[in-house]
Amino acid sequence: MKKSIYGVLAFAALLFTACGETEEAKEVKEENKTEEVVAETYTLNAEASSLMWEGSWTGGESDGKTHNGVVSITEGSVTKTGDDYEGTFTVDMTTIDVQDLDAESGKDKLQGHLASEDFFNVEAHGKVGVKLTQIVDGKATVAIEFLGNTMNETFPVEVSTNDNTMNISGKFAVDFAEAGLAGMQVNPEKPEAGNVSTMINFELKAELTK
Repeated sequence: MKKSIYGVLAFAALLFTACGETEEAKEVKEENKTEEVVAETYTLNAEASSLMWEGSWTGGESDGKTHNGVVSITEGSVTKTGDDYEGTFTVDMTTIDVQDLDAESGKDKLQGHLASEDFFNVEAHGKVGVKLTQIVDGKATVAIEFLGNTMNETFPVEVSTNDNTMNISGKFAVDFAEAGLAGMQVNPEKPEAGNVSTMINFELKAELTK
């Protein structure tokens, strides 16, 4: 009988010890996982980055007509911590450039119009801040500070890292209807003529390095 009791006690002690070791092992693993997650910050290479745009006319005889060009991203950084992304970018609206027209066909006139108060009012709002809050399932969530307003957008992107370089690219559209730009409003005297679409298409190519 004593041998049986001792056997049961020994088995119980061994069981509790094993459980204790298992829990301790789990805690060590969790600690190791935490230690392995390192924050890596990448800084924008402005010369290798670009933001292409395309605007269009909707309605009337000019329906579907487009113009396109580029605008410079001058500053930016992205911090990657595990699978989490955070960052900020600055778009310099004073660099807006029309590329589908030359001087003879009205390039300077259109650029001046886009820079005016009717559109992007670059004299008063030359810098547009973009805050990246996350990239999840191939979609980036950003807050765009534009003309005193915050525009929250989510759009598809591709992210790749190679050695010390991160590349972010994507094609997406942003609706500027909430900004109430005068140049995008329908002319009440000629509503049948249509207007500049509030939807602008973009193509982003950003290169960042550690």
